[in-house]
Amino acid sequence: MYSRPLRRAVGLGAATLGGGAVAWCAADDDGSGSGNWMFPARVRVSALPSSSSSSGSCSGDGSSTTPAVPGSATNLLSAIGNTPLVELPSLSRATGCRILAKCEHLNPGGSIKDRAALWIIEQAEKDGALAPGGTVVEATGGNTGIGLALVAAAKGYKSIFTMPASVAQEKIDTMKNAGARVILTPGVPFSDARHYFHVAAKLAHHNEIQGYFFANQFENGANARAHFESTAPEIWQQAGPSGVDGFVCSAGTGGTIGGITAFLKRVNPGCQCWVVDPEGSGIGPYVASGGTNATLGPSPSSALTHYAGDKVVHYVARSPGSTITEGIGNDRITANFGAAMAAGLDGALLATDREAVEMAYHLLQKEGLCVGPSAALNVVGAVKLARKLGPGKTVVTVLCDGGERYRSKLWNAEWLRQKGLVPREHTPEVVEGALFVGL
Repeated sequence: MYSRPLRRAVGLGAATLGGGAVAWCAADDDGSGSGNWMFPARVRVSALPSSSSSSGSCSGDGSSTTPAVPGSATNLLSAIGNTPLVELPSLSRATGCRILAKCEHLNPGGSIKDRAALWIIEQAEKDGALAPGGTVVEATGGNTGIGLALVAAAKGYKSIFTMPASVAQEKIDTMKNAGARVILTPGVPFSDARHYFHVAAKLAHHNEIQGYFFANQFENGANARAHFESTAPEIWQQAGPSGVDGFVCSAGTGGTIGGITAFLKRVNPGCQCWVVDPEGSGIGPYVASGGTNATLGPSPSSALTHYAGDKVVHYVARSPGSTITEGIGNDRITANFGAAMAAGLDGALLATDREAVEMAYHLLQKEGLCVGPSAALNVVGAVKLARKLGPGKTVVTVLCDGGERYRSKLWNAEWLRQKGLVPREHTPEVVEGALFVGL
């Protein structure tokens, strides 16, 4: 259904095929077949990588970010990654599979986005795009902004973030408390110049001479590389001898699904990798169509960044409905998500807000895990994929963030009542049976 990586392409781009299909390709560095711009040719699975994006790497002030003693952390940066992979026993019993969840909410900034933040900033330092005293600018749904704010603070940079005004207040407050400037924008389509992405791109472009750096988590390949080089190898090693039969998570920028799919397909080509998509997103329909429903066109930021995916955007129509989740779903296909397509992403699953809310409360009441709505949606996807693969398989997902930053929404009874999403009482009968019937 999807093309495999093509040699001698320039960057991670897309070629329009007959019928409007898009063939994503990950290019070789030199056309030799030895590697590509986003991922190295060989993978190492014998030992976990260090928390930093390069072994023994240094922070902006020259201090090492690699722990001196296993289990210790020299600073905030070296504490990113190496999170636990835990089984969810109630879901394993319900599905007959082994359901594992990567506890990314235990990163210092409280989400999986800490990894992308570190890789993006350190790559910018290596490329000379971010100099001492510079300013990191990003368009974010919240978690990447928090990760970038903390990494920037630890390295001595300033930060400015643009984000939809609908984002949870807890996220906004966290970024401001870390010293960042936050600019709120209206909830408009990506084609509108007021979209938070374009506001960030314009701000960085017009202030580049003042040392502003646009992180651009959507098109920046360092995002997916963070998960190819750290998250995925950790999952593979922590899963143990039985390996990983299936992986599933949602996508916003596409970095997590792109990097992890690329790694798992290399070490186990038979591993089933799926994206789970909320209502009101275009990613699931795009995958289901085999990449045939994208429309190519410019965007308000076409002249503001150097990324090919910003100059020619792959627009996709959103599915009906809307979602309470934040930071996932999209109406365009990014380069980072293109990495998942190039690696052979197997398919897409749909999950509803009702399923996500029920799962969030189930996880807290029966597993002791307090997570955010996107993490809960990921676990819904794990249950659905487990049922698709059948008993005896090992299925992995990620708990992308914790529930503490959704106290005013997901964990607020009045807010849930207004949304018509008050969860049912989780009695033992529901946990072991009816709760999972509709999943």
